[in-house]
Amino acid sequence: MVKDNTAGSRLFDIALIVILVGIAILCILPIWYTLAVSLSNNAAASSGRVGLWPVGFNLGSYQELMGDRKFFNSFWISVQRVILGAGLNFVVILLMAYPLSKNAKELPYRNVLMWILVFTMLFNGGLIPWYMTVKSLGLINNIWALVLGNSVPVFSVILVINFFRNLPKELEEAALVDGAGPWRMMIQIFVPLAGPVIATVTLFSIVYHWNEFFTDWC
Repeated sequence: MVKDNTAGSRLFDIALIVILVGIAILCILPIWYTLAVSLSNNAAASSGRVGLWPVGFNLGSYQELMGDRKFFNSFWISVQRVILGAGLNFVVILLMAYPLSKNAKELPYRNVLMWILVFTMLFNGGLIPWYMTVKSLGLINNIWALVLGNSVPVFSVILVINFFRNLPKELEEAALVDGAGPWRMMIQIFVPLAGPVIATVTLFSIVYHWNEFFTDWC
């Protein structure tokens, strides 16, 4: 492909680079400011005198944080939740999306199941019923209380369903002719081809579990 070296093209490239650099700086500035505040003394941070550079440089905040066992305990709980939650989400998404990507003839009551999924996106049981459910199952202060309730990310399931439905039907027909069953088709054909969407929904799951603190009372 021949590169366009006209003045207009070069000007566009320069403008694009300037815009992208500006966006990158805007994204970095809040993180940089937070770092500057963390390295400043309490008086400067409380009075709002900290800009882009620390005022009264000290490491007291980090020393106190490193000496707090509760911080490391909380961090470890977050790591466990991300690993267990994202792993469970991955399995559930695939096991739900593959059969639901079929039509109503291949999967009876497929439309009913889809409506049930959509219903769960519109209505929520609420905090108190969920707490009662967790308590009745004996999951108070248990990591699984944070994971099992969010094991079916419906939005991600629908994304993967739509991706599977857009794959060429001929691939599945060829696999059937070769004697492949549903499990083999899902694992060896659909999952490898769905790499981009699987990576996307896995990232969604990781970010969700990492940022979710409202239900950490369990």
